[in-house]
Amino acid sequence: MSKDVLANHRINTIIILVLLVLFVSVIYLPKTIWDYEAELRDDARFRMNTVGLAEKLHYQLSKAYTTDTEQLVLVVNSVRDSMLAAAADTNYSFYGPQRVALPPKSVSVNYSAEYIELYNKLHVELFEKLEPNHFMEAPAISQLLDTVKFLFDQGNYVGEQTLELDSIALSFNVSEKYDILYQNIKTSMFNALTGSYTKYPNFSNPLVDGVMDSLAKNPELDGRVEFDSLYDGSVRVDFIIPLKFEENLQKTLLAFKKNFVMDSYDSATYGDTLYDMALESFLAANDTLDVIPSALTLMYSDTSEEVIEIPVEIKTEDMDVALDKRRNTLYTMLTGYSEPNAYIAEHIIAVAMDSLDSPGVGLDSIHVDIDLSDVAFTINVHRNISEYYHKVSLEQAYYKTHVNLSEIDWEKAAVEVVEYVASRLIKKSDYKKWQIVEAETDTLYVNVFDEFLRDYDDMNLALYEQLTGEFTNIHDYARELIGTAEHLASVDSLEWSGQQTIEFPADTVLVDVFPTFLAEYDTTFTIARDTVVQIDDSTFNGVFYRGKIAVTQDFSLDTLAFLTAVENSNYKYDFNGTDSVKSLNVMEKSDTARVEKIFYGMETYVMIFGEDSLMENMFVLHEPWAYSDSDSIQIDSLNVVSDEFVAGDTEKDLFMSKDSFGGWIDTVVNKKYVKKQLYARYALTKEHTQCPVTELPYRITVRNNVNLSIESPIERPIETNRYLFFTQIDSSHGSIVDGEMSWVK
Repeated sequence: MSKDVLANHRINTIIILVLLVLFVSVIYLPKTIWDYEAELRDDARFRMNTVGLAEKLHYQLSKAYTTDTEQLVLVVNSVRDSMLAAAADTNYSFYGPQRVALPPKSVSVNYSAEYIELYNKLHVELFEKLEPNHFMEAPAISQLLDTVKFLFDQGNYVGEQTLELDSIALSFNVSEKYDILYQNIKTSMFNALTGSYTKYPNFSNPLVDGVMDSLAKNPELDGRVEFDSLYDGSVRVDFIIPLKFEENLQKTLLAFKKNFVMDSYDSATYGDTLYDMALESFLAANDTLDVIPSALTLMYSDTSEEVIEIPVEIKTEDMDVALDKRRNTLYTMLTGYSEPNAYIAEHIIAVAMDSLDSPGVGLDSIHVDIDLSDVAFTINVHRNISEYYHKVSLEQAYYKTHVNLSEIDWEKAAVEVVEYVASRLIKKSDYKKWQIVEAETDTLYVNVFDEFLRDYDDMNLALYEQLTGEFTNIHDYARELIGTAEHLASVDSLEWSGQQTIEFPADTVLVDVFPTFLAEYDTTFTIARDTVVQIDDSTFNGVFYRGKIAVTQDFSLDTLAFLTAVENSNYKYDFNGTDSVKSLNVMEKSDTARVEKIFYGMETYVMIFGEDSLMENMFVLHEPWAYSDSDSIQIDSLNVVSDEFVAGDTEKDLFMSKDSFGGWIDTVVNKKYVKKQLYARYALTKEHTQCPVTELPYRITVRNNVNLSIESPIERPIETNRYLFFTQIDSSHGSIVDGEMSWVK
């Protein structure tokens, strides 16, 4: 008989406890990992911000940023320590120009064959990213491209090819679509010459060839030049009729009306009708006559059938301009480009107008073959057209063909060109796009891309690690060390290979110490913390003094309709019994009383009453002089004040100091909770320049001495096993570029 394991209560209890622990772990442990990841991320970002703040202090001192984190900490802290020492010694001052000594460095390197191989390999890789092309003069480039096109048309001239041109052996790569690259030159030039576009070579090429041939024969050709007899047949023009083309036809006609000049009486009397007639007559004349008339005479019939002749003048010159502008506008609507020629534009517009009633207008492309055998093109020939043609040839075909010398030392050329471009870029940030570089091996076109310096720095960091066996993120220092190693290796009198030591002598940084540096340091390296504190805050109800009013109490209360007698000899106030009332503020009242000025019959009363409408006091309002001669009537006065205002404890003395202040009516003491910021100071240390996850220094990049970036050294997520079953993932913590933090975007 088998034993039932689950019948054992002790085993069941253990299993339940184990499952319970696992259940709690699944919930609790991931949270602790996530919290720790967040803690590391926040600490890393705090450190990056600290580095940025320290760089600002370094810039204030030396007028330059530094990529060396060791120098950054040393300079900023050395100045602080020296100023503290000077503050304790009255005979010692540390203001103005000073020198901060930097320690010497002794670096052990292994200048091995593996390093040399990597040095050449990385330079060649970066060199190839510059898309190097052998430099050639414009005529030679045109000759080469034409030759390649001729051979391409013969067939089987694709891929790696060689050719000797003017005794120079060249190698290049012919694309399978070389004919398109070659045609792009003519297409781009056609667009530049006419402002229009065509995908058909038999349209673009004859015009471009005619212009370039004329310039070759006469380099001084300039201005508007007419080119005819270019075509021996028809060319194709594509267009699409927009859905609102017919509507725009009418809108563009309205602009013609402003060129009609009429008598002001005629214009006011006949209005738009007359302008419509003038436009119709002008269009008819323009279609039938070779010359636009300078004036029109309109025959207008009024309601009595009387025919009136009205002369209309036309601004002929302005009308020519308006016609050209409308033609170009309509052609642009149809093709998307400016008109290349008035004859072509008029032809396309006429076809489009005839096609408006056809189905599918605006949906499908329409093309028209136009005979240009007798058409002349007027081209504005600029002096820089030849230069532009050369530029287009380079960008559209030459650079993409990768033309280079057949015999070229690629490793030597790579080192020369890459180092030259880097040195230029470090000094001049706008050294971008296609540039000409003269190297010992060859003169080359290179395409300096935006991220070149970044790739160059990465290359030097990799070479530094190979050379020293250590990691660094200080690319300026790495570049200096690599350059020094190459210089020493090139000296013929030195046997410089294998294990070597490179000595960097002690240097100094010139700083200009300003008197407030200590205060700047203390306020820079602080951590603000919001703290809530409880305070006693008094609230004061006050009034401003306005003046006095004269009042008496000589009247009978029972005769007033707005008063009703109640028990205990009191009266209750009802404003409905008055003629009208107006609010009034006086100082002689209790904390809970209200005051109103009452207009009743011939008298004006001042009523003081409580929240239950029971009268507290009442007066008759009089002018002070009204009873000046009578001793039997007692004249009292009330202080009239402004509406109440509320003041806090801090504003109390400010109000009391004013001459117009009347007094405080009430004071209330409240408990308030106020948020205050407390600051904890800290000192800049080496740890602040290192990532808390990798303990590697942050990568600091300075461009043009003004553009500063601080980046996390984590380039890809770092996975760390935690608690056997879980993984902690630390990704890049972001960057600070020119003061902008990536995590707050």
